[in-house]
Amino acid sequence: MNARTLLLSTLIAFTGVHAQDDSKINTLFGTDKDMANGGWGAPSVHYTKVMGQDALLVGLRGGWLIDHQVTLGIAGFGLVTDVPNAAYDTHRIEQGHDVDLPSQFRMGYGGLFIEPILAHRSAVHVTLPVIIGAGGCGYQLYGGLPRDFDPYTYSDDAQAFFVIEPGVELELNLIPLVRLGVGASYRYTSDITLPGTPSDALRGINAGVTIKVGKF
Repeated sequence: MNARTLLLSTLIAFTGVHAQDDSKINTLFGTDKDMANGGWGAPSVHYTKVMGQDALLVGLRGGWLIDHQVTLGIAGFGLVTDVPNAAYDTHRIEQGHDVDLPSQFRMGYGGLFIEPILAHRSAVHVTLPVIIGAGGCGYQLYGGLPRDFDPYTYSDDAQAFFVIEPGVELELNLIPLVRLGVGASYRYTSDITLPGTPSDALRGINAGVTIKVGKF
């Protein structure tokens, strides 16, 4: 091998190494590419059943979207429909209280929100939202006058509970800043120990709609 051939071989090898240095490096934990970050907020409405009665939950979700693939944030929901419970009113009567109008069961919950996104580059894709948190529930009471004239009070029968709610949603990218999600979830809570109230009163399936607005 003459000097000219050796020099040419050295230049080719150096060029190849330099090109490799400029490329992205893959590791066990991903690559060194810049991640795209965004964020969004969303009103959400869910149909469910509470103690066998039709009910609506209204809430908000929102968070930080990491590299288009997973959202970390918070979420919260509240019961907005009346849910009477005759068994609880019977308990109050037995305790010597006057019950002129049915009491209404109330509850709300919220906590950490995690949502992985499957096939995130597709205009129609699947998300897997999960809420892990806590909530509170109790009974709203009314006196002898019509509700419009008598301020409501809350019973001393109230408690906190733990909740975990995994779900699945079909999500559509309507426009760059808006997404529509339709899906279902299962609300699992710790046991409820209120008088006249089933221990699994808050457990059940939700079916809902979510409209996200933000940077995706």
